[in-house]
Amino acid sequence: MPLISNTNGAIDRTRLADWATLREKVTVVAATDAATTQSADALAAAGRVVYTMTPTAGRALTTPTGAQLGTAFTDEAVGTSFEFTVVNLAAATHAITLTAGASGVTLVGSATVAAASSATFLGVFTAADTVSIYRK
Repeated sequence: MPLISNTNGAIDRTRLADWATLREKVTVVAATDAATTQSADALAAAGRVVYTMTPTAGRALTTPTGAQLGTAFTDEAVGTSFEFTVVNLAAATHAITLTAGASGVTLVGSATVAAASSATFLGVFTAADTVSIYRK
């Protein structure tokens, strides 16, 4: 949810309270030890998402498409953002690689999360159905 004006051009207290509540919410998703696709609805509803995985081989974590993200984030505008974190619980060797959805998503920066590490990503809407995801 972006913190932009309502139809009357003002940010009201309800919208500000809703934004703060969503920013404080963290949802942990334990991904299976397999190639996994993120849910656009989960990213939109969760505030911040933390994906954990203990891969036994290199694994792909695929983003939703830009169109799916645009549909799930119903009131997003160009320049608004969301974030998620990927935590790789493997003790050694096996990386998790963030992969762009079929269309409308551009990955910027390293998309590989090495074993025993984590990375936070910031998705920024560049159009209603287009998102650039930056590694922070």
